[in-house]
Amino acid sequence: MLTTFSEIEFDKLVDDVSACRKCARMEGCVRVLSWANGSIEAPLMFIGEAPGRLGADRTAIPFHGDKSGDNFEKLLDTAGISRKDIFVTNAVLCNPKDEKGNNSPPAKREIENCVDNLQRQIELIKPALVMTLGGVALEATRIIEHHDLTLRDSVRTSNKWNSRLLLPLYHPGARAMIHRSFHNQVSDYYFVGETLKRLGNKKRRASTSIRDDNSWNVVAKVLKIHGSISLFRLHKILYLIDNLAAARLGGPITRFFYIRQKDGPYCVDLGGRWYSRFPDSLEATKSAMPILTWRTRGLFDEEEHQVSDEALALIREVANQTEMLNEGQLKTKVYLTEPMKRYLKMEKQGFSSLNMRLL
Repeated sequence: MLTTFSEIEFDKLVDDVSACRKCARMEGCVRVLSWANGSIEAPLMFIGEAPGRLGADRTAIPFHGDKSGDNFEKLLDTAGISRKDIFVTNAVLCNPKDEKGNNSPPAKREIENCVDNLQRQIELIKPALVMTLGGVALEATRIIEHHDLTLRDSVRTSNKWNSRLLLPLYHPGARAMIHRSFHNQVSDYYFVGETLKRLGNKKRRASTSIRDDNSWNVVAKVLKIHGSISLFRLHKILYLIDNLAAARLGGPITRFFYIRQKDGPYCVDLGGRWYSRFPDSLEATKSAMPILTWRTRGLFDEEEHQVSDEALALIREVANQTEMLNEGQLKTKVYLTEPMKRYLKMEKQGFSSLNMRLL
């Protein structure tokens, strides 16, 4: 059950947003605000424009599932920022579509209608740093508390605003990359990390001490050991490894962000085009549920993707426990872990745990 005041208030905000009917053309759209947006204790908040038709409007996870989401996750990854340490939202929480059903910029009235929701999120989460992604998000923050910042003149600057720091950044979408290259945007995200580090913020989570390349080395080791594995199984096995590490070692061995979805644990980091990390080793079938096959490269495999002895022992232990299980049995196994049992108990009492964070 929800136990803290912040958790209760956030759940109330999610309910209020779900019930909102202020914007006529948003009727029937997904309200993209849930526990999948990130940690409500996050020191970093990123604010986009609005959910994309192929991204958050489909996945209910901000900046996830489309090209903008892929770029955003790659920028975070390159700068060493984990989704565990951030909360992601939008100036407008529903997808504004044109008459053909395509993405459309939100109208001024729609931004104004949703600004109270944005202000409530900021007040509840209390981030040390707020990053606006594009002009619409920057304009929304101006409504909450006036500032004279512009995207062109203020990009990659740290500015006092609303009892915290405001850092204007460009949107990670393909069109914005014309005005600010991916290389420059990587530097912008490094600036975010450096600014937080200089603050020495107490809200920084322990996950920032785990090297991000180690997280993907864990994925590589799992793929090597299994040889061929479905994406469904990979999500569940990585969750089991990190859950076991949390119990044995006091914390997960990756920086991945796991949420509760209808089929159990879902690793948000595996939702984008992450296959490109292993171009010479990984083959993936093009299907609704891809089968991943690792191509062994002899000595090169031994030299690459190193993990600690403790991590390797956990990976092998979970592999031994799950190798004979079919997908139904594997799903049962993850449902018997403590985080999942806790949420299942909540659901029996009438609470929804969909998209809530597991690890």
